[in-house]
Amino acid sequence: MSIDNQIIEFLKGNDYLPMKQHEIANALGIYEKKQRNIFRRTLYDLEERGIIQRLRKNRFSLPNSLNYISGIIKFLPKGGGILLPSDEKDEEVYINDKNLSTALPNDKVTAELFYGKRINRNSTNRIEGKIIDIIKRNKVNFVGTLKHGKYITYAIIDDHLINQNVIITEETLINHNHKVLIKIDDWTDPQKNITGSIVKDLGHKSNLGIEITSMLNNEGINEEFSQEILNDVNKIDIDIKKEIKNRKDLRKLTSFTIDPDTAKDFDDALSIEKHPNDGWVISVHIADVSYFVGHNSSIDKEALKRGNSIYLPDRVIMMLPKELTTKICSLTPNEDHLTHTVEMHINNDGELLSFSTYEAVINSKCRLTYQQVQKFIDKKSDHNIPINISKKINQLYPLIKKVRKKRIEAGSLELNTPDIDIKLDDAGNVESITTRSSAKEAYQMVEDCMLLANKVVANILFNSKKPSIYRIHESPDEEQWNKMALELDTLGIPYFPSSRKEINQIFEFIKGKHNEYATLLSILRNFKRAEYSSKCSEHFGLAFEKYTHFTSPIRRYPDLVVHRLLKAIEKNMINKLSLDEISYIADHCSKTEKKADELERKSIEKKRIDYYYNQLKNGKNPPLVGIITSIKKNGIIIEIPDTLQRGMIHYSTISNSWLRPNQNNTSVINDSNKIIFTLGKVVEVIISKVDVDRKLVDFVLCKNEQSKKNKIKKIPNLKTGKLKIKKRTRRKKN
Repeated sequence: MSIDNQIIEFLKGNDYLPMKQHEIANALGIYEKKQRNIFRRTLYDLEERGIIQRLRKNRFSLPNSLNYISGIIKFLPKGGGILLPSDEKDEEVYINDKNLSTALPNDKVTAELFYGKRINRNSTNRIEGKIIDIIKRNKVNFVGTLKHGKYITYAIIDDHLINQNVIITEETLINHNHKVLIKIDDWTDPQKNITGSIVKDLGHKSNLGIEITSMLNNEGINEEFSQEILNDVNKIDIDIKKEIKNRKDLRKLTSFTIDPDTAKDFDDALSIEKHPNDGWVISVHIADVSYFVGHNSSIDKEALKRGNSIYLPDRVIMMLPKELTTKICSLTPNEDHLTHTVEMHINNDGELLSFSTYEAVINSKCRLTYQQVQKFIDKKSDHNIPINISKKINQLYPLIKKVRKKRIEAGSLELNTPDIDIKLDDAGNVESITTRSSAKEAYQMVEDCMLLANKVVANILFNSKKPSIYRIHESPDEEQWNKMALELDTLGIPYFPSSRKEINQIFEFIKGKHNEYATLLSILRNFKRAEYSSKCSEHFGLAFEKYTHFTSPIRRYPDLVVHRLLKAIEKNMINKLSLDEISYIADHCSKTEKKADELERKSIEKKRIDYYYNQLKNGKNPPLVGIITSIKKNGIIIEIPDTLQRGMIHYSTISNSWLRPNQNNTSVINDSNKIIFTLGKVVEVIISKVDVDRKLVDFVLCKNEQSKKNKIKKIPNLKTGKLKIKKRTRRKKN
């Protein structure tokens, strides 16, 4: 019998009482050192998988499904936490402050249920518990501000969810008020202080860019590459002349790149030519990173670890070293560069007739920006685009408009997601915040070229019947559809969409109306996240049955993998990656992407908070137009569309009457049950307070808003308008 089965059978015994590790080993007759090591690893693996659990004083037992539960502990801002069970069938468990034991945010823990105790999984009583074991720390490194007291040195952790300071156990010469990265010691007694040691001095808390530097270190993200990797980059053979003969030579082709003004790397180029028979040949040329970055090399391993590049307001954390991204691989103009090219034959109506992929070499003739291309599309004379390139855009733009139209007609969602650009001055302060809407058509033209190429490659991968990586997006679940319908109803759209077509009809109907932005937010927040997968399934948002990421191998690791998989198919070679390896890459890169998105959100939030704080400090507090995007217990959440800044209007600042949210948190009602505010309402506000440390903004209504009569204005009955969605009884959650 295997060791894991021996352990489980022993713990199942009727007379078994929880024992420590060495006691179990002795009872099983395991004494030899090598066998003890195997036993220990097996025991910990069973614990990690939740098959057994560790109790107080490091004693092990089988889980009691009625009295114990394992999962991830999420701390709450006002104290306590919610345990999210490992088994999705289980209910969430509330843990108050005194029962958190030595848990830290996002640790994997075991809790004992003691209040509202479940008789079975269908119990409706509120479940509370106390943490009895830390299965696995989420992390042990934290960033904090160093303080030198009279008798002790300690650090105040940046994470406001951790309300304990860390006592520094060793002497240090690092100055007071420096940001430091700390490694905490093994903390097992909640009655004792957390102790730790300093790993790195990040600099004084007032230093330029220190907030984002702290944020990155807190997440364990390295900005710099190791010397070993930089040395390996320097060893790369960049003489591509010998490789040209093995590729399709497209250097005479009029290809060009289109990127943001500030772009330093160019990983995609476009070209368009008349097809000899009918229609056009659009080619998407992608930097051939896989030629320079070998599978399983030190550079490749680091790229996989990072998963993707991270774009922050004051810096970019690249997936690959700068020498590779901006010089060796980047498709800089008037230089020969290696590409992996997708060639597509498209007729005059925008239909894809045929395609092929191959290794090529190009020489980009021009580096364009989105703003230049938009000026050309808008027929402005100051676009400064060379005549030979402008002729190509004149051919490409109307054709891609037809391609885009067909995609939308096929069900693809036309999402104009809100986004902003933050411009910093030399001191790192925010100079301006603008929305990214000034070059909409130029962005869309490039986007649809890339979508076509990604779709083509996904079909090739799928038809090869070999292990591959895909980009998938699941449709909303029943609960999300219901929540979406509830919010739309409050916004004056009393219909319940259940398909992409119906969502697009809503988008079309509300275009240009006062509640357009709020409607978009209500729909977006009820979507699932797109992710990577080794299984090919539909991309809901795009309405593509098969889709992958191929067009950005400089900044996304899955794209680099797809290049390798595609080359193996083209050359009829054996794929070096197994299905299990691809599944791991997909899961890992979905997580790193999520982390990158969160860091981008937090860094933008920080810069935006600083911007409004400085505005308020300098006496600049003009009225702002905001939209009610959410309704909470204590107030209304407002979002400013021009900057995407969110903040709260507390009920106490609005009226002397007692205000509260309705049952569905879609309206604000007073003590007479009269609706005062509703989701999507446009209001004029000014800032009353900016809390830099907690990154919170409070608004108050302008005086003219206070005196307005807040009548609910519904959009006319949509049955008689353009929108034709079947009205039906709201679904009930099963």
